[in-house]
Amino acid sequence: MVQLFYYETRGKCCRKVFNYEGYPTKVLLFPYEGWAQPALMSYWLLKTYWWSRSRVKIIEVIGSKKVSTKGKMIDKGNGTMVITGKFKDISIPDFRMVLNTNVSNEDFQQGYCVTGTLERGDKRKGELQLTQYAMVKRKGY
Repeated sequence: MVQLFYYETRGKCCRKVFNYEGYPTKVLLFPYEGWAQPALMSYWLLKTYWWSRSRVKIIEVIGSKKVSTKGKMIDKGNGTMVITGKFKDISIPDFRMVLNTNVSNEDFQQGYCVTGTLERGDKRKGELQLTQYAMVKRKGY
């Protein structure tokens, strides 16, 4: 039986879901079929700082390799959150992740409470492109 909390938070603030799930939040990344680079099991861990509501530490785990950076969380309202930042020493450094609590019924039945997309590229050149889909599983899945 699905907890009533997840039904009530569909379309509400992502931060509320993340607080309920507990930090660090594990965001699963699934490759977009148009992206040319290989991707093994990859995910992000999001950790918030106690001193800031808008700053987040991001740890990217690809296989056994870990890379961390700091990012900025912006709540856009209507259940949408944008996380932006830049990785150092990577060929495509800039990223923008858009997360949303308005999940489809199919995704909700598969156990996801937050879905979204991850775009990577060079922000200065305006070359951000969709690379991966982002999903957060509910507790108990």
